[in-house]
Amino acid sequence: MLPFEFGIADEDRYLLQAWPDHEGILIVVADGMGGSSAGEIAAQIAVDTFAELLKTPLPSEPRHQYEALLTQCYEADQRIRERAVTSFQTLGMGTTIVAVIITPATCIYLYAGDSRLYHFREGQLLYQTADHSIIQLLLEMGKIQPEDIPRHPMRAIVNSCLGGKNGQGDFSVDPKWQEENPPIIHLKSNDLILLCSDGLNNALLSPSLENLVKEGYANPELLNQNLLDNALEGRMFWFGSFYFLSFTLSISTFTTLIF
Repeated sequence: MLPFEFGIADEDRYLLQAWPDHEGILIVVADGMGGSSAGEIAAQIAVDTFAELLKTPLPSEPRHQYEALLTQCYEADQRIRERAVTSFQTLGMGTTIVAVIITPATCIYLYAGDSRLYHFREGQLLYQTADHSIIQLLLEMGKIQPEDIPRHPMRAIVNSCLGGKNGQGDFSVDPKWQEENPPIIHLKSNDLILLCSDGLNNALLSPSLENLVKEGYANPELLNQNLLDNALEGRMFWFGSFYFLSFTLSISTFTTLIF
């Protein structure tokens, strides 16, 4: 049985909980922005909004699961923007988001901002989300190299989030649902899914992260500790959260670590 978890780390909030019938797991990572107190409020609103999905049965079809996540994403954005205008302290607050529904066979997900999802199989990185950020655009344009990211002055600027200074409900959410190529991650036994805020991905570049996963693939608890140690060593003044989940076909094992 999976426990109910709400998590707090700096301006991050997370949720990890199974549906009452254990048909699936909902995991959400939200990294708030807009000052300490405001960022915490925005992230908590997002997590609370997604948690409402657990009050109704999990849709059986992957597309309907995706639509449920998308609906809550826009609802959370609306609630954050409505709350933001009630005080000068919360004006412009927002949060990045990555939200997933895990069943024994599939992972349905969406994200906005630079909170990430990674998918590993047998220690190999098969997929990672592409940040909605200025840094990602500069990388794609060839203006910077990955090793430039940790000290780049624009490393913290995202161009999509829930709420935010210019939030008008027109933020970008990826991936988009396409019938010919639906964004479904098909899981196999012992696949590894990593969800994180920028506290991890700004401290560890993807090659370093993949090497750590390869070295510790058979021992998730040790891998968690190695990720934490390396992130703390490399993050300088970065703070955040990461959640490392090890899934079998019965979704019977997982570990969670916060820093």
